[in-house]
Amino acid sequence: MIDPLFLDEIGWDAESSMLLPPAEHRLLGRRVCQAAGCETTTVGRARVCLTCRRRLQERGLGSDDVDQLSPLDAGLGQCCLVEGCARECGARKSLCPRHREQRAASGLSLTEFLAHPHTVGFAAGELCPVAACPRQRRGRGSVYCAVHQVRWRTAVRADPAIDENHWRAIEPAVGVGGQISLRGLPQMVVAEVLFGLQQRCRVDRVRTKEADLRAVCDDIRRTRVRTVADYRPPRRCNTQFAALANTIAVHAHRGTATPETEVLADEWDLGVFGHAGTVSFTAVTQEWLRAGAKRWAADDLPRRRIRTGRRTSSGLAVRHYVNSLARLSESLRVRPDKGDVPAALGRADIEGFLNRLGYLTSTGQLSADGRIRAVREVRHALSVIRGLGLTRPGAPAAGLSDDFVITADDVPAQPEPADSGRDLPPEVISQVCAHLGELTSVTMRTAVELAIDTGRRPEEVCDLAWDCLARDNDNLPVLVYDNHKANRMGRRLPIAAATAETIINQQRWVQDRYPHTAISDLKLLPTDRRNPLGTRAITAFSLSFHHRTWLNQIPVLHTADGVGFDKSRVVLYAYRHSYAQRHADAGVPIDVLRELMDHRQFNTTSGYYQVGYARRREAVDRVAAMQFDRHGKRIWRSAQTLLDSEQARRGVGEVAVPFGVCAEPSNVQAGGNACPYRFRCAGCDHFRTDISYLPDLRTHLDDLLRTRERLIATRDLDDWARAEAMPSEQEITRIRRLISKVEAGLDQLTEAQRAETDQAVALLRRHRTVTLGMPNVRQTLSDQRPERS
Repeated sequence: MIDPLFLDEIGWDAESSMLLPPAEHRLLGRRVCQAAGCETTTVGRARVCLTCRRRLQERGLGSDDVDQLSPLDAGLGQCCLVEGCARECGARKSLCPRHREQRAASGLSLTEFLAHPHTVGFAAGELCPVAACPRQRRGRGSVYCAVHQVRWRTAVRADPAIDENHWRAIEPAVGVGGQISLRGLPQMVVAEVLFGLQQRCRVDRVRTKEADLRAVCDDIRRTRVRTVADYRPPRRCNTQFAALANTIAVHAHRGTATPETEVLADEWDLGVFGHAGTVSFTAVTQEWLRAGAKRWAADDLPRRRIRTGRRTSSGLAVRHYVNSLARLSESLRVRPDKGDVPAALGRADIEGFLNRLGYLTSTGQLSADGRIRAVREVRHALSVIRGLGLTRPGAPAAGLSDDFVITADDVPAQPEPADSGRDLPPEVISQVCAHLGELTSVTMRTAVELAIDTGRRPEEVCDLAWDCLARDNDNLPVLVYDNHKANRMGRRLPIAAATAETIINQQRWVQDRYPHTAISDLKLLPTDRRNPLGTRAITAFSLSFHHRTWLNQIPVLHTADGVGFDKSRVVLYAYRHSYAQRHADAGVPIDVLRELMDHRQFNTTSGYYQVGYARRREAVDRVAAMQFDRHGKRIWRSAQTLLDSEQARRGVGEVAVPFGVCAEPSNVQAGGNACPYRFRCAGCDHFRTDISYLPDLRTHLDDLLRTRERLIATRDLDDWARAEAMPSEQEITRIRRLISKVEAGLDQLTEAQRAETDQAVALLRRHRTVTLGMPNVRQTLSDQRPERS
């Protein structure tokens, strides 16, 4: 499973068991001192190591003058300069110890000594007996290399009774920049470390610091475990150390595990099944129930959806079912037999479990929704266990009684959901958009803009591909996205030109940041963590976190009447509800809105803008207070009676006509298409109008006048036909009087009342339907971002 190309990439030397990653490696590389000839690792963002910084200070130079330092002759552990000599020269030396002795005795310069005919090389010395050390012994009479010779003396002084063989086995190698020793580790552990490192680089794409990897390998060597699975990190280790050790262990386990072997364990790594997370069955103590829970999980996991490279909630759902079965197991443990005998269980045990859930809910230890879910999940799991044949003779749950079952009547009733009103008022969204420039992250700002403009789910926005912008046959912009929730890929949503411009700007920014990555692999909203190639997108959790942090920093939001608005209601999903409400208020038919929201059912779509009902009730309360009959007389009622009656009439007692409403029963029953009086509304007592129909009244008056002039001028009609079609002077006068009465009622309002009434009229007119087969022009969408062209 270990790719030889990866081993070459990271500088693995199988003969010496040394890992020598190149300094320029994007995930395993290190910062090297910029001084000539120095290969020391620098700490943090420093450009010069401590030794070279000291050299600069001695010469009175600064860090910017590093180019003026003389090159270093040799590095730590470099071979002797004598031709053919395989011995190490030591720290900052040019010759090995024996050649240094010869040169000192000869009195020659280094150049003369290297050119002398009697200067010959020596074979490589014996290796240091410390298992992890790749160095040679110091010289004649030395047992260890120079560094380990000092360490051994220090260890003996600290503990004279120390076991030298054990010390040699666990002592770490000398830490050198660019070198990680895997010597002294069992071959299985070496393979597991290399495979875990490969998966961490290629799958997780996580940067691994050389010091952390060296520390993990040294600690594994110290514990002398045979496999990484047996290794446990120290309790007080840092986060990076623990994360690296756990990652190697997880990948090593997945490299050898299969679903067939994983189902035998009591703790499952769901990564073996293609999902994220783990699930533990240890809380289910009854053997028959634990076996049933495992069989249920093994049967359920293949049906769960998998998204390549993205985490799903499948693991969370399976864990929730197992936790519900653990509550059942806890309830059965109160029995004398601890619930271990399935044949002894019956209806009384089910009732005890249900009562226990009710008690936990009453004491606040379990939510009402959690109680309902637990009952449903246990009911489903028990039915699946029976369906899989686990209650047959010889099976784990053999003899389980037929009355040990949860019926549909046992499930508590689901409470009726309240009208949440999750959409945001237009003025609040306008204030939010006004502060978008305060989002410092370009990617996060674009993501929030797209969520507001398109109404897509946060996961759908985050996972947009770089080439998500397309054009339809009319060359208008279309957003291409994947609806992962409904498993509907390649959905197309018409968007505005301003939204398309936002996407184009983001595409340019991404392409400039990741110029070497193919466009087909890029994400429109790439994350800045563990993403050197731009192929991984931001997550919904990260977007939500940045969105909440930004909202908490902007000033207080206000509604139209100046009252403060609760910022906790401004969540990413609220933009989706606002998108639906915005289109519903503009009169978009529900079948079109369903396509825009990408829902399968109308009921789902209608749930996104039910708040409009309350808005219309308020609008009716304002507008109907200025209602007029056909004579222009104002109709007065009590506010509550008016509100109830107007709402009831809208539902069953009236029908819309071109410039008002009609309450004539036969016409209402026919949907406004069977007026017994030939639509002479201005002379009918069943006719009512209000200020919201004022533009329609004016339009109707203009139509009457134009029709009269056209009929007078025509010569193509007989007199009787002209007389029948000619608008009467009485009708024209009645409409004029009605308009003047309505306008007079408006003039009596204050400026504040006039503004509130105008808002109510605009809302009611958006929801007005087509009548009498006459065409109607849909209202335009409200502009949430007027600052954009």
